[in-house]
Amino acid sequence: MKIIYHAAAMLIAGFLVMPNISLAQAPKTLTGVIKGFNGSQIIFQATSAAKYSAEVGSAQLTRKNGVAMQLSEFLIGDKIEVTGTLWADNSVSATSVRDLSLYTHIGTFSGKISAINTTNASFTMDSKTYGSQTIHTTNFTSYTKNGSGAAFNNLILGMTASVKGVWDRSNQNITAMAVSGTYRLIDIYFTGTLTMKSNNSLTVVGNGNVIYGVDVSGATLQNKNGKTAQFWQYTPGDVLRVWGKHISGSVAITGTLIKDSLLSQ
Repeated sequence: MKIIYHAAAMLIAGFLVMPNISLAQAPKTLTGVIKGFNGSQIIFQATSAAKYSAEVGSAQLTRKNGVAMQLSEFLIGDKIEVTGTLWADNSVSATSVRDLSLYTHIGTFSGKISAINTTNASFTMDSKTYGSQTIHTTNFTSYTKNGSGAAFNNLILGMTASVKGVWDRSNQNITAMAVSGTYRLIDIYFTGTLTMKSNNSLTVVGNGNVIYGVDVSGATLQNKNGKTAQFWQYTPGDVLRVWGKHISGSVAITGTLIKDSLLSQ
């Protein structure tokens, strides 16, 4: 009896001084809401109000639909499902963590391109339904323009774009799988002051101080009398009459005829 009693006492004492003894050998699954982070640990609280610390350094991390994710994508307030070994001190050696608040959605959105960022290959699209959306592209994004194959550098301000892409928490940030751009050029005529010229383009300030960029590579250039002029003859400060085409609302003009009202020869 002494031997049995001694062994039982040692086991109890060991449990008291070693709080990390497992409560159960079989893996347990717990759900709760993330309250914080500590290195590779996720601190979460269950519906019972009990708090747990899950070590996730070696765990499989996934979104709700099973798509892999990174620890940095978890946010405080996310509901998670943790599977692993539960210890007496409420720590968990997690084998898998699923973020029940993070789900990869696929959707199609449309709007007008209002800004283009060539540095990170993204653009901003104004949607009547969703407001301003930032569209991120990758090397796998496909493009069409008016039904023909295209590339990112074929996108134009004012172009209507239809974007099929994926998003997680908010549809304000979309990673595009495919971008289909359409546009219709309309005629434009305005008078303005030439402020800058480079290569085959002119910067012209029109009525209301609207700044136009005019591509003259295919345009007919004339002096005020309608005679042929040369690009080099146009001087900043000259008043120009510009005929061309553009996308509605866009200040990028494809010039067809440019007349310099101050150039007589």
